[in-house]
Amino acid sequence: MNTTTMLYVGIDISKDKSDICIKDVKGNDLIQRFKITNNKADLGHLYETIERIKSKTAGNSDVVFGMEATGIYSLPLYSALKRDGYKVKLYNPIQTNGFRKMNIRKTKTDPIDSAIIADMLRFSEPPEVNPIKDLNLYQLRELVRIRDRLIDKQTVCKVQLVRNIDTVWPDYSSVMKSATGVTSIAILKKYSVPSKVKAESFEKFYEFVKKKSRSKISRTTSEELYNHAGNVLTIPELDSIISVEIKTLITELELYDEQIQSIEKRIDQMMKLIDSKIMSIPGIGDTLGPMILGEIGDADRFSTAKKLIAFAGLDPVVSQSGRFENKSGSISKRGSPLLRKGLFLAANVARQNDDNLKRFYDKKISEGKHHFSALNAVAAKLLRIVYWVLKNNKEYQKQVN
Repeated sequence: MNTTTMLYVGIDISKDKSDICIKDVKGNDLIQRFKITNNKADLGHLYETIERIKSKTAGNSDVVFGMEATGIYSLPLYSALKRDGYKVKLYNPIQTNGFRKMNIRKTKTDPIDSAIIADMLRFSEPPEVNPIKDLNLYQLRELVRIRDRLIDKQTVCKVQLVRNIDTVWPDYSSVMKSATGVTSIAILKKYSVPSKVKAESFEKFYEFVKKKSRSKISRTTSEELYNHAGNVLTIPELDSIISVEIKTLITELELYDEQIQSIEKRIDQMMKLIDSKIMSIPGIGDTLGPMILGEIGDADRFSTAKKLIAFAGLDPVVSQSGRFENKSGSISKRGSPLLRKGLFLAANVARQNDDNLKRFYDKKISEGKHHFSALNAVAAKLLRIVYWVLKNNKEYQKQVN
């Protein structure tokens, strides 16, 4: 009669390599622990090793793999194992840390971690960790970071454009309050330098401005802009060069606009898939919601709100010297700068629109804190609310602290 034995394969994953431990039901190592590089060739080597072990065991052998849910590092290997028909169990890092503390040996090394994961497979069933959720959150984070980089590049482009406008048309920005607005861009595409405006009759120029601004720019303003163009001292040779650069920069700006809009559509789609309640929180809308959620990732990675606050770099820096303790309100600024940026922006909106957070902000100000120190405190409090909402998957309630 054939019997079925179990092989427990614990994998501790890092960026480039993974540590492997293979145990039987009694916890015996079936082979010396080894490393593989995270690629197809070494994965094939792992399969061959498992098949050799199976061939030496009596009867049939089932294989189950275990690993921590570490986001982008675990997803490729998890997907490959599932695709090849293996059973794979994912553990939350909080679980493995708890199991490690129960172990008599406190040494923290990767080979020991792979052994701990193999033992966890033998002793316990992991709660469901959704790798698709991890993948969606990772995609969201990367999309938001791409959008942020594009916006930064767009801002640099706008600064360069305004610099060129000021060089050849000094009074332009005083008339057109938004030199990089939609109407202004339309004017600059057609009349990139003053000499091109002067070559046009005022009536034709006004009709063009009126059409592009949808009658929002008056005849008086158009006349002021036209007259400024006529009074500029120009250098024709320089005008022709700057005209080319202005048109080039406008083309770049339009491309950035298209790219940002495309990314934002994908962000919206991803937020619908994730179905988070984060945007029920005051101060957190369509822009900041994806930014904060993507940078946090799976809130289950954090056992307490305090640990999430430390991850965001919002935990206070406390310095001590003898009997003197300095609590200046400074924060550690560890972790993701983009997460802190999103939380500060959200906190500034929330403290003006949510009664509880407004009272909290006012209390900090009354204690002598300056604006940014008080805002740090609001951001940390807001992050506690975010943590509760994400952990419980429930909408924000004002009584939540």
